[in-house]
Amino acid sequence: MVSLVSPCSVAMRATTRLTRRSSGAFFEAGEGTSSSYGREGFRWPPRCSLTPECTRRVRAGRGRDMCTSFQLRAKDGSVCVARTMEFPDMLGARLTVIPRGLALTSTAPAADGVSWTSRYGVVGMDAVGTPQLLTDGMNEKGLYAGALYMPGFASYEEPGDDASTTLDVLDAVVFALTTCATVAEVFDAFAGIRVWGRDNPLIQGVPPLHLVLHDATGAAGVIEFEDGAQQHRDNPLGVATNAPYLDWHHENVRNWLPRLTAANPAPVAIRGVEFAPLSQGQGFIGLPGDSGSAGRFLRATAYVMTLQSPDDADALEQLSLHAINNFDIPVGMMSGISGTGIEQDDQTKWSSISSLTARRYIVRTQANPTPMAVDLGTTDFTGDAPRQVELVAGGFTSLTV
Repeated sequence: MVSLVSPCSVAMRATTRLTRRSSGAFFEAGEGTSSSYGREGFRWPPRCSLTPECTRRVRAGRGRDMCTSFQLRAKDGSVCVARTMEFPDMLGARLTVIPRGLALTSTAPAADGVSWTSRYGVVGMDAVGTPQLLTDGMNEKGLYAGALYMPGFASYEEPGDDASTTLDVLDAVVFALTTCATVAEVFDAFAGIRVWGRDNPLIQGVPPLHLVLHDATGAAGVIEFEDGAQQHRDNPLGVATNAPYLDWHHENVRNWLPRLTAANPAPVAIRGVEFAPLSQGQGFIGLPGDSGSAGRFLRATAYVMTLQSPDDADALEQLSLHAINNFDIPVGMMSGISGTGIEQDDQTKWSSISSLTARRYIVRTQANPTPMAVDLGTTDFTGDAPRQVELVAGGFTSLTV
């Protein structure tokens, strides 16, 4: 039987604890494990926890092209970002804490790339057990950054001669979150560097990514890589999925304007015969229901348009969880054959809620239906190395009646 925690937050320290509120579904889990990479410098990749089977699947090109994210707001101005992560395998992902004052170094083609010291503490989800390779997270200032796949639509910059201004795209999330407090600051910081992509042995190619950004003021933007250059785009809708570029998705919304309404259709009289809707819930009828990038973008836009704003951050976290549930992809809902003849089985491995105003990072995994939360306001962001937590599998909360 899972013991529930009273409505208080527990600091994420050397033995990191994840907490729940009495009104929600967040509970304690696990102990943290410390990385051996300290202030003398941190370089990707220090290690990889992929199993041989996972490596085979990744190299075969299974999936790797999903993710949905969107921003919701409360009446009091609170901001939450909801995001799903789809992949054929968990890839050893752990919840990761990056402290302030940590020396970090990226990679250039022939030398070390950009070097910097973390200014802000960060909590997020890594990939392949590598703390510097975050795919999603937020910092103590309420900035969110996430890396979403962009297959066929990520043309990175040429590294150039100055390695000290070159950033590996796999370090983009950590660089943004450890150095910036707002979307505008991220745009300014990236304007002074060149972002390149290097061949990754795990996928036998360059990972195609774009960077999704939100901050506590509600500002949102993306950094995309088009024709060998960075494109910094404001994103007033606050919605992002995958390929193609954001401006295409915005143009596509115009094709579906008649469908973007939650209102049930009114009865229609035809030659004296009245035809009424069969039931409630026929708003949005005709919107794509598939799991492709374009369809998910349209449905997420519909949610952003029509969901009723709750009063405050607590209620907004719950609303965000309900909304992101609609983009959860269970095993078997995506099928197909990759270019190498391997069956695809993308599925939602984890979902996150970044409560930017309340400074809470909430994550739920495929193996545990109970969301787990970290309060950044009480998290210990001191230390000489990142800390990581295995998100344990779990079942439903027992209830005695």
